[in-house]
Amino acid sequence: MRLAYINFLIEDENYRAGVLLTDETTKPVEFRITTNLNIDQLQEILYGESLKEVLYKERFTVQLLNALQEEYDIVLVKDRSLFSIRKEIEKPVVHIQKYEYFMPLNRLSHKVVNLQERYEPLYITISPQDEKKLVSISHQLNDMYRNFNIMEPFDRIEKAIKYLSEKGQ
Repeated sequence: MRLAYINFLIEDENYRAGVLLTDETTKPVEFRITTNLNIDQLQEILYGESLKEVLYKERFTVQLLNALQEEYDIVLVKDRSLFSIRKEIEKPVVHIQKYEYFMPLNRLSHKVVNLQERYEPLYITISPQDEKKLVSISHQLNDMYRNFNIMEPFDRIEKAIKYLSEKGQ
């Protein structure tokens, strides 16, 4: 299974995003990053509260996924608002987060656990159009989570964005 992780970094007025495509061992297969997108005050005013969602969806996420040369099976996101990209791509979008005891489970969600308790439990939610794939995706992620921290690649993207920003790239 190949996973496309999407993450963002916002520093001051600079917005950047990256997609890291990994195999089932979280080994990198491909990496793409956006250039700095500087948002001026007028754009912030005009976009208002929709600024981040519009930028993430329109400017970053879909473009990054379309730029990938290699195939991927699912997209993992930490920002729930990115479910909306499912309409524009042909792959399942999975929201992943740390599990909290009082989180309500629903028909679109599953708990993912590391049986060795090396990593904390996770909670995945899938977009409604992929409901039939939830059990399969959950089992595959559980299998991966036995040996690999499937949340850690999000940190790699952020570190890579910072590194490339410091290098002026």
